[in-house]
Amino acid sequence: MKTIALLAFALLAADAGAAVVQTTGAGSATPGAAHLTAAADFEANINLDSPWSEGGLLFSHTGFANDNGGCGYAGGNCVDLGAGETYSQSFAGNYFATAGMNAYLSIRSTARDLNGIEFAVDSGYANIYLMWQTRLDGVQTGSGRVSLGAAGIGGVLGLSDILGFDEVRVYAFDSATDTSGYSVPAIDSVRAFTIPEPGSLALTCLGLAALRRRRRG
Repeated sequence: MKTIALLAFALLAADAGAAVVQTTGAGSATPGAAHLTAAADFEANINLDSPWSEGGLLFSHTGFANDNGGCGYAGGNCVDLGAGETYSQSFAGNYFATAGMNAYLSIRSTARDLNGIEFAVDSGYANIYLMWQTRLDGVQTGSGRVSLGAAGIGGVLGLSDILGFDEVRVYAFDSATDTSGYSVPAIDSVRAFTIPEPGSLALTCLGLAALRRRRRG
């Protein structure tokens, strides 16, 4: 009950245009494992499908078709372990990626709106310079950029918003300041979270979300 009371207080005090919070590191964007509602690791996507549905999430990409010389943008055949190549440290096995002018990866919730999401990220460039956007009902609710060091090492990006979002778009450019151009993002180990909304807390969330939608309108 104490957790619910604190959350309700935070919701009542929050501005209807509250910003999306960006974090890095696994476990940084969730109040706890009990709130995990969706997950995907792409291991079953052996045909390099896009769109790809897994664990309550729908993944798709813009950019090139899935014909990268047999390597493919799901990553199934991209790493030659026998030759000593390795996955990024935050990746394991298959992953989901794309490349192209202003290309992005889309992660959508096919059920409830999300309050938090975490995913391993990498880039086809030598360094990882990401741009992300969150959306709710087709309207952008947040955006930001983050640098995660050298490619081939990777990191975990976390995004959270008490008012919720239903889509995340991920780009990877070759500069920390770029917002457009050739983009080569890759993701793996996606975990999404939803905070339960019992009783009056649910009404508070709905009221704040409705107010934000009216302000956007």
